Amino acid sequence: MPVSERLALMKEENVWKNSMVMCLFPDSWRQFLPHIVQAWLRNWIMCMAVYYGIGGIWCYYTYFCYGDKLFPPGEIPTLADMLEQIKVSSYAMPLYSLLPTVTEYAAEKGWTVSYPRVENVGLPACVLYFFLYMTSVEFGVYWMHRWLHDVKPFYTYLHYDHHKYNKNHTLSPFAGLAFNPLDGIMQAVAYTWTMFYCPMHFLTHEILLFATGVWTINIHDCLHGNVWPIMGAGYHAVHHTAYRTNYGHYFVFFDHLFDSLETPEDNKYKLENSSKGSKVKKVEVKADSSALASASVAEAMKTK
Repeated sequence: MPVSERLALMKEENVWKNSMVMCLFPDSWRQFLPHIVQAWLRNWIMCMAVYYGIGGIWCYYTYFCYGDKLFPPGEIPTLADMLEQIKVSSYAMPLYSLLPTVTEYAAEKGWTVSYPRVENVGLPACVLYFFLYMTSVEFGVYWMHRWLHDVKPFYTYLHYDHHKYNKNHTLSPFAGLAFNPLDGIMQAVAYTWTMFYCPMHFLTHEILLFATGVWTINIHDCLHGNVWPIMGAGYHAVHHTAYRTNYGHYFVFFDHLFDSLETPEDNKYKLENSSKGSKVKKVEVKADSSALASASVAEAMKTK
């Protein structure tokens, strides 16, 4: 298929996607608004649908239906915390939506190596490209997330907004998109830059990009599924409380490779031993104080 035909198909597909959302507005809007603005509006509305819809359902079942079975007392986040996370996310979503919009524009212009139909490359190549694409995304998300911690200005001015939710009882699915907008875009930009050197089915790319919205809702509920090699909510809860481990996206591989992996089980063991050590230290200090006091009394008696 000629390149010009591929690009035309991609543009046609994006116009169709826009129509699914623009039908909610008067016809005059569709005629008046440029294609790229319609794409941005569609991405924003779809982002809100994923966040409010999936997040709301997740919270309803996790906290209100099964909360007493899944969480110890005091571990369910308050409504005030969740509303604050919703507010932060709501301010950020219009800017988050710029990333898929700009990616669509680049794809329509032929600047990426994406393709609109599986038959453009064949099924075996399509599967191979998918795994190469996801490897690049995993690598990019890992290092971008790690730099947001290691580079002090990044953490102070960008990533801290998300890490103020640093206890299990302050984390909720609604914290999943509660970032500084630039932080959120930086962590997702690997999905876009990979399109410039790894061929990828464009609709699959967009589905994967929005699937991260569902994934980030899931990993902020603090429920450890313990399914290797998935970087699930248990690992991410450790990341929020320990700060220097578990930077990965979907999988644990790059954390393992770059020595930043801490399993929930290891974290629990470390905390328990730390707690025991503190208790032993307190007992030793108390014993030393008692011995010192006894020695002082004995010295005073001797002086008399």
